[in-house]
Amino acid sequence: MWTSKSNLQNVDSNPNLFPTTFQSSSKLDSSPISAGREQSLPVNSPADVNSSRVSIPGTVPKISPNMASDASDDFEGMVGDLRRIFIGWLKKTELELAREKALLEKSKKDFEDEKSRNQAQMNEERQKDATRLLEERKRNDMEVQTQLRQIQVEREEARRRLDDERNKRRSEWEEDNRKLSLQKEKFRQDSESLQHEKKRVVDHNVATELMVEMNVGGTPFETSRSTLTQQPDSFLARLVSGNHELKRDKAGRIFIDRDSDQFRSILNFLRNPKKPPTPRDATDSELLAAEAAFYGIHFFPFPLVFAIGGHNGIEHLRAVEVLDAVNECWRPCKSLSTERVYFGGASLNSRLFVYGGQNLDYKALCETEVYDCLRDEWMLGPELSVARRNCAGASLSSEGRVFAIGGFDGTSILNSVEAYDPRMKNWMDIPPMSVPRSSASACELDGKIFVLGGSSGSRLNTVEYYEPRANKWTTWDMSMNECRSAGSTATVLNRLYAVGGTDNNQIIHPSTEMIEDGRFVFRAPCQAARMDCGACGVADRTVLVGGGQGNGGEVLNQAEMYYPELNQWQAAPAMIVPRYGHVHLSVSL
Repeated sequence: MWTSKSNLQNVDSNPNLFPTTFQSSSKLDSSPISAGREQSLPVNSPADVNSSRVSIPGTVPKISPNMASDASDDFEGMVGDLRRIFIGWLKKTELELAREKALLEKSKKDFEDEKSRNQAQMNEERQKDATRLLEERKRNDMEVQTQLRQIQVEREEARRRLDDERNKRRSEWEEDNRKLSLQKEKFRQDSESLQHEKKRVVDHNVATELMVEMNVGGTPFETSRSTLTQQPDSFLARLVSGNHELKRDKAGRIFIDRDSDQFRSILNFLRNPKKPPTPRDATDSELLAAEAAFYGIHFFPFPLVFAIGGHNGIEHLRAVEVLDAVNECWRPCKSLSTERVYFGGASLNSRLFVYGGQNLDYKALCETEVYDCLRDEWMLGPELSVARRNCAGASLSSEGRVFAIGGFDGTSILNSVEAYDPRMKNWMDIPPMSVPRSSASACELDGKIFVLGGSSGSRLNTVEYYEPRANKWTTWDMSMNECRSAGSTATVLNRLYAVGGTDNNQIIHPSTEMIEDGRFVFRAPCQAARMDCGACGVADRTVLVGGGQGNGGEVLNQAEMYYPELNQWQAAPAMIVPRYGHVHLSVSL
């Protein structure tokens, strides 16, 4: 706290603030004030000095008026000196405060200037940023407009291409219809010619006889004409129509150079069509089926369609069921000897072949089972060279061979292929595929084995085919429109159809694709999306698809039929047991 002038005045007016008595002159002499005033102090006489500085104990010194006056003068001098020193210090302090105030004001002014510069710089940068953002926005708007114009151009181009493609397709469709009309007309003319040829009787005796004598393989037979004409499209019915030149033996009987034992069984069936013949053993069954095929005799009015093995969502299956087309239902038949799922299967002549797959222990199998349709019996066949599951199966009727294609052996996906020849009664390796495939599908088309899709680490849409004469695999130029693993294929009317399956996004397809003009085109989709389903051609007229797993993981027992001439799927009788990982096989007997 600083001392004001009023306080100094108080000091001057109040001498009691300072002491008036000094103990010795040494203290006064040693002070700066006394030193400064030493020459001005009055000295009266030595006796006065001595009397003022010396006191005798026990006595009270006497203070003279001169001494009191000198002390008062000294005190006033000392106060004046203090006042001058204090005033000097106060002025010095005021100057320092003034200088500090000036420095603070200068610093404040510099700070305000710096603040103004920074604010101006900030405003300038903000303006630049706003200008840059505005320019970027304009540039982005221009790019968006350019992209929109480009999209519009591309859309117009795509629409134009689509219109061109549609017009092209319409033209092709009209051309196909025209060709179909011509073919129908030609077929009508051929049919009329055939009917006319049938009406032309070559052998009047045969055409009019009620009883027919025959010599089959050296054994004479006699039967009624109505028995031989039980099936109008058969070889025997044409034989006694009188429209063909016949070979006769010495006795005038119609001669046929075939097995007489098997003919007896066929003739007995024609006499009692409700009961198919029962062969003695597997060899007799095979011979009987071959003879029936030669004579064009069918033991069953409709093709037999089987659902074999698989998994019902709880356990592996041995169960087998067959479609009763007359009563529109499925009926159980003889079960497999081994539960299996994800196996290969094919039909050849009168027999069904199933091979590979996995059992209850999820182990890849190499066992083969063969089903004799006439005897309703499963037989063990030769084992595969390599155990495999998720393999594809197909047969070549022209080659008389069954194929096991790709699959998974428990450690790796396979590209190896094996073929079974009933004449050799063994599986033999053939050249491998170009790509390993598991869960692929396969079928015959134009005397070749086509393999579609599957998985080789990722789901595939590629196709390759096996040419038996060249004994090699070739990658097909065209791929399917969708990746398909665990799908199914079938051939009907010399057209290959790919149905169902799943892709790399785990989407289960209801779609159907068909090979037409060397490429895949979509057809009507199935009524239900499904994978791990079975499919087969029925009587070379329709495609049957059944079972499998749906998008919700449910196991299906529904079946449906595809009619190519209508491009339409229709519901078929549901199977007795829901199943997936099974096969559908069809055979005509």
